[in-house]
Amino acid sequence: MQLKKKLHSLPWLTLLLLLQRTPSIPLAKNLLLSFAGVVEKVWSWKMILPAASSIGTWHALSGASPYVTSAQEVPSSVTAGDSFSFSFYSEVYSAESYQIENLPDGLSYNNDINGPKITGTLPVAGTYSISITGYRHPELSGNKTPVYSLTLNVAEAEKSEQTETTSSLWSDSKTIATGSGWYRSEWFGDFYGNSGGWTYHINHGWLYLNGSDEANLWFYDEKLGWLFTGKELFPRIYRSSNSTWLYDQSDATTRKFWDYSTSENFLSSKN
Repeated sequence: MQLKKKLHSLPWLTLLLLLQRTPSIPLAKNLLLSFAGVVEKVWSWKMILPAASSIGTWHALSGASPYVTSAQEVPSSVTAGDSFSFSFYSEVYSAESYQIENLPDGLSYNNDINGPKITGTLPVAGTYSISITGYRHPELSGNKTPVYSLTLNVAEAEKSEQTETTSSLWSDSKTIATGSGWYRSEWFGDFYGNSGGWTYHINHGWLYLNGSDEANLWFYDEKLGWLFTGKELFPRIYRSSNSTWLYDQSDATTRKFWDYSTSENFLSSKN
C-alpha cells in the first residue's frame, strides 16, 4: 500500500521540482497543489464505493427482500362448488396494498390489508393460477414483492350414481323420476307430479287421479268425464258417462280413442 501511494504521488513531486526550478507564478503552484489533493480524494472514493456496493448486494441476497406468504397449506385438489378461504400476508415489511390477478368467478378478495383474504365458492373444474403481489404503499405504489402464485386444482363434484326413484302414487309399483318434476310409469306413461290429485299427463293433459291403487284407478277427465282403468286393463278405459269401453291410442301430439260401442275412432283435445 505504501508503494502504491508513492507511485501515485511520484508525478506530482516531479512536477513540483520542475516548478521550483522555473520562474513560475507562486499562485499557479498553490493551485496545482490544491488540485493534487482533490485528485487524491477522488481516488480514495473510487476505492470505497465498490466496497459499499458489494455490501448492499450481499444484504439483498441474504433473504431480506420482501415477499408474500401464507400460513395455510393449499390442498393439492379441491372440489367445484365447495366454499374456499385463503389468508396471506407479506414478510420483511407489511404491504399496504395488494394486486390480485386471474381471480376466477366465484372467488373475491376482501381488500383488507390488516387481514387480506380470498374467499368464495370454488369455480367449475379446472386449474387456476391466481397471482398475488404486495406493494409497500397504498394504491399499488412503491416497491413491490415478487409475484406469489396460488394454484388451485379444482376437481369436478362427484355425481350420485344412485337412480332417483320414488314410491308411486300407486301402492304396488315404482315410478322413475326423469327430472324437473316429471315421472314415468311402466304402463301409464309420462306425467308431471306424483302425489295424486291433479296431474298433467303427456298425452291427455290435466287429469284428476282419485286413489292410489293402480289395479283399480278412477280419474276425472274434463272432456270425457269419469274414467276407470288399471295396470292390467290399460290402454282399455271404461267411460262412466255412457257405460262404454274405449281403447286409448293417444300420443304426445294426438289424443285418439277407439270406441267399442260404435266401432269408430274419435279425437279429443287435451285438457
